[in-house]
Amino acid sequence: MTIQRREFLQAIGSATLAGSLITYGSSAAAASSGVPAFGFADDRVPMNAANLCPMLSSVSDAHARYAHELDLDLSSANRRRIEAMKEAARSKIAGLLGTSADELAIVRNTSEANNVIVSGLPLAAGDEVVLWDQNHPSNSTSWDVRAARSGIEIRRFSVPTDTGSIDEVVDLFVNAVSDKTKVVSFTHISNITGFRTPVTEICAALRKRKDDVFIHVDGAQTWGAVDINLGQVDCDSFSGSAHKWFMGPREVGLLYVRERHIDDIWPLTVSIPWVVAEDPPQGARKFDAFSQRDDAALASLGDAAAFHEAMTPAGIEKQSAMIANRLRAGLLDLELPFVSTANPLFTSSVIILKAPGENAPRVVNQVFDDSGIITAPVNGFRMSPHVYNTADHVDRVLAAISKSRGLLAQG
Repeated sequence: MTIQRREFLQAIGSATLAGSLITYGSSAAAASSGVPAFGFADDRVPMNAANLCPMLSSVSDAHARYAHELDLDLSSANRRRIEAMKEAARSKIAGLLGTSADELAIVRNTSEANNVIVSGLPLAAGDEVVLWDQNHPSNSTSWDVRAARSGIEIRRFSVPTDTGSIDEVVDLFVNAVSDKTKVVSFTHISNITGFRTPVTEICAALRKRKDDVFIHVDGAQTWGAVDINLGQVDCDSFSGSAHKWFMGPREVGLLYVRERHIDDIWPLTVSIPWVVAEDPPQGARKFDAFSQRDDAALASLGDAAAFHEAMTPAGIEKQSAMIANRLRAGLLDLELPFVSTANPLFTSSVIILKAPGENAPRVVNQVFDDSGIITAPVNGFRMSPHVYNTADHVDRVLAAISKSRGLLAQG
């Protein structure tokens, strides 16, 4: 199903789009707006949130401050003070995600969170794991490695990006499940097409099809971008990275495990916290018992969470979607072929144009030279704007793409 610019704008509401972008662009520059500054220069503007976001300036400053405070005083009391901020951050994030702190592990990134599930689930030879074929390698190749070791069976299925309805997508997921399926693991928003799966409807339908199936959702492109309530999504585990849309510290990630499954899943690492704390550590903390870490980064996670509390997940999703929709509408005007869908049921802030493989890096470089906007050559030419991007950034990248359109695939 092809959606043209007119139908797309009718679906999202063009008046709201334009007005809100102007308001956001103005307020982002104002110190009193409540939207914090970011450190990037105007000729080095990131539009690659699907890979790496700039940290909020408040987070960068907090990270440096906590590290300095530790260097000045490594006493047990000061270390415990800094380490306690990790628990405060865990509680804030639990509130943002609609779950309990005991169900959250603060790991190092989405890949590690995914691998806790892959390696830790109790599966036997012949058990079936069903995967969406757009999963990230840490939620795909990792399962193949597990299969080679333990004899589990892997089955993959596809969802066409031109799918027209939520029911069609849900049916594809449900039909992929057999009576011997033990796990369904899929990505909420694909990093290779930008397709946004209807996660709530999928989980409910899978549970109805087979109530004991374990459902893992990779939320690398979700956490910090989408207002998701894990208390209302009937998945069993969920993963995310703070360095992407959450705009938080690097090498910090998230693993949610529903309480009823925590005891059944084996941790990847067992270290000091298993000795000095309860045996094992309380709840999902057993999955983040890594011994010494960058405590300043973990502490600054709370500063990132405070920003999300202030803007609210719904407010951040709205702003991010508005800037992405402005970009998508402008690209539709250029009439270039999309990898991503333009169906508002499945769109996200990850937008990809078709580009011959050898040309994609050239487009990225030329667009950067002409606009100062940082994009990525992922499955074509990928742009993933977030709340720190403005209408001016979008207009600059559109002008640069128009200039480089000869390198992109033609319709």
